[in-house]
Amino acid sequence: MVTFSRSTRLACAAITLLVITSLMVAGALAQTNQPPAVPRFDSGKIATATEVEFFGHIIYIPMMVNGTGPYSFVLDTGAGRFSAIDYSVAEALGLEQTLLMKGGGAGEDIVEINNVDSVSFASIGISFDPRSAISIPLHRMDPHWGKRKDGLIGGDLLSALITVVDYEAGTLVFHDPATYEYNGPGERVPIELFNNYIFIRAEVLLHGPGDPIEAFFMVDTGVRLSLFNSPYSREHSLPAQSPSTITGVTGFGLGGLSQGVIGRVHGIRIGSTLIENPVVNFSTDTTGGLAATDFSGIIGADILSRFTLILDYSRSEIILEKNDRFAAPFENDMCGIRFVMDGERFDIFRAFSIFDGSPAAEAGILEGDVLTAVDGREASSFTIETLMEYLSREGAVVRLTIKRGSETKEFAITLRRMV
Repeated sequence: MVTFSRSTRLACAAITLLVITSLMVAGALAQTNQPPAVPRFDSGKIATATEVEFFGHIIYIPMMVNGTGPYSFVLDTGAGRFSAIDYSVAEALGLEQTLLMKGGGAGEDIVEINNVDSVSFASIGISFDPRSAISIPLHRMDPHWGKRKDGLIGGDLLSALITVVDYEAGTLVFHDPATYEYNGPGERVPIELFNNYIFIRAEVLLHGPGDPIEAFFMVDTGVRLSLFNSPYSREHSLPAQSPSTITGVTGFGLGGLSQGVIGRVHGIRIGSTLIENPVVNFSTDTTGGLAATDFSGIIGADILSRFTLILDYSRSEIILEKNDRFAAPFENDMCGIRFVMDGERFDIFRAFSIFDGSPAAEAGILEGDVLTAVDGREASSFTIETLMEYLSREGAVVRLTIKRGSETKEFAITLRRMV
């Protein structure tokens, strides 16, 4: 049995959520001892992304791996210790995959986490010498995200850079830490680093009477909806203090399905900045990363996207500069269907689960139903991002055309705010 220190346990609890159940010590030591990444800039000490894509506030970057590609990588501060590639990418590149550990994440499944050596990464005017990475089954999550993820740019690379993410403008810029200076109006927030995972201390304001409660959050650009781990939620009875909630499947991570309660807290204060009335996920998982007791939860892209975010590992800080979306109200799906996207282009929308008590449940939508049209418009013309936006208009009546087996059915659903 392997015993983990606090920092090691924290380091294994990211969006990749590598909750270790067994460990090959020799392989782990080989990874731990690799030297820090050293970026090479094509021109000067700055690299500006020109083909970056923001999809559901998640940042996708074209990456060359060992001179081949481009592959679609997610900029993921939650993959703190190592950058990662999908099994199939490693296989296509002829990389030897050696079992490093077995683990899972949000959910109960256990997967193999492999070591791959001599991996070089390059993109948008910047490159790194060959180094070790991990391979994990990222593609198993693609239908739930509605977009292909070939890899994750983790903290091992990001820690060697200053990363400026302008969510509003949809731009991404990397700087050399030695020459970068920030002179803007943003707030500097101290961070605590554990194996290149980013944590911040914050306050949570609850609905009703009572003082704010302290929280220790991971900052994770690879998570769409901010959340509270199940032990923290239970300890402070967070779901019971939300004005309204819905319960069901709330995510699909490396460890499979994750269950939770969607609701709100009155606010989250980071430094002097108060994020008011955010929609959050109160995890109910009993195993996996979201059942961890080492940290309170995750600040995800739904909150981070209301800022220009500057990641500065070298000075142990992030900088949050409010953008025009900062004061916009937080909203959530107003229909109640959690879709998975089938097909090569992720353009077949299948109802994976239905939230209890939702408009979709009341209308009679069932798991397995395939959405073929919305208000007469072909479902395949939507992305999961644009569909969720369309289904988040309070009071709108939408006509969903559903294929159920050999039958085609139509449902009129009145959208309403559930949380």
